[in-house]
Amino acid sequence: MKAKIYYITADSRAFAYESGLEGKFENFLKGFDLTAYITRDEVVPIKMHLGNRGAFRTIRPQFVKLVVDAVKNVPAQPFVTDSVRVPGYEYLEIAKNAGYTHLTLGAPVVLADGIYGNDSLKVKAGELLGEVSIASAIHDARSMVVLTHVKGHIQAVLGGAIKNLSMGGVSLAPRNGSWQQGRGKMHFLMGDIMEWDEEKCTLCHDCMNICPVESITFPDDKYTVDKEKCWRCGRCARVCPVEALAVPVTHEIFMKALAEGAKAVLDTFDEHRILYVNFLLEMQPECDCMPMADPPVAQDQGILISDDPVAIDTATLDILSRIKPLPDSRASDITMKEGWDIFSLLHKKDGRLQLKEAEHLGLGSSDYELIKVG
Repeated sequence: MKAKIYYITADSRAFAYESGLEGKFENFLKGFDLTAYITRDEVVPIKMHLGNRGAFRTIRPQFVKLVVDAVKNVPAQPFVTDSVRVPGYEYLEIAKNAGYTHLTLGAPVVLADGIYGNDSLKVKAGELLGEVSIASAIHDARSMVVLTHVKGHIQAVLGGAIKNLSMGGVSLAPRNGSWQQGRGKMHFLMGDIMEWDEEKCTLCHDCMNICPVESITFPDDKYTVDKEKCWRCGRCARVCPVEALAVPVTHEIFMKALAEGAKAVLDTFDEHRILYVNFLLEMQPECDCMPMADPPVAQDQGILISDDPVAIDTATLDILSRIKPLPDSRASDITMKEGWDIFSLLHKKDGRLQLKEAEHLGLGSSDYELIKVG
């Protein structure tokens, strides 16, 4: 059977709340049977990315609150969560400044792997990752709602539901464990430290300034990393203006590891207990973990809802294959090509590879039926 994907378009044809995207989304949730996924009175994580300082194009709190209210109406007990992306205390401050608080959302905002990022449990993964640590508040949950702000990503290409599951559900490291059981292993499957080209390096220190744990220094003008502190997040390589740093992994291996990470998270749930919501709004070229926000590369397209992560990300890329890049964005000079989406062309990598790997592992189907609602 084809996976069902509900599509709420961003356009509005009347000057009425019910005609706008927020109103259409609220009406959809009121008519949608969440009890098919969530049982009465259970505690339910609403997984999302909380952003970073300067990354203001995340999911707007109004939409998150609508999901919180819908889960409460089951009735169940929701909490909004993500694993630690920057030091935990700072991440909670970032969430507060973005409008994600108990007061605004009507639900607690909780770090899934604790304030220090090491409250996690090791589970079996695939042949590449071997074993990874899953954030405990996600690992222990029976059902979950995954809210994804669709955006680009330097390695995953598409920051969609699968990437949200994998790099957001897999924690930094288990307690008393190492980064090799955390999400950083996805980036470092072919080495344990960043590859530095001294001849290219201009000593601009951009890599040092963006490191979330201050693990990079330049004593005697030599790139030096504290291996014990390093999270292996790869942000230093992303910001290097002269490509003097490189993550030790190929695109193909990373995409396989990304799918394995998502499967490890999904294996902690029974089937059909997760609902995915992709927000195709303010779609910037970079991940929300970067401390900035670039102009959106395409016009807002709306919201997709499904219980199949492969299908919803496939539909997302299909939509992004049919639209025009926005002027004055990083994608403005791109010429769209048949079968290619805007993020794959922008990052010059095949974004569908992660979907093929995920489908191969049985995470879902790329065959879907798109149902327009509202």
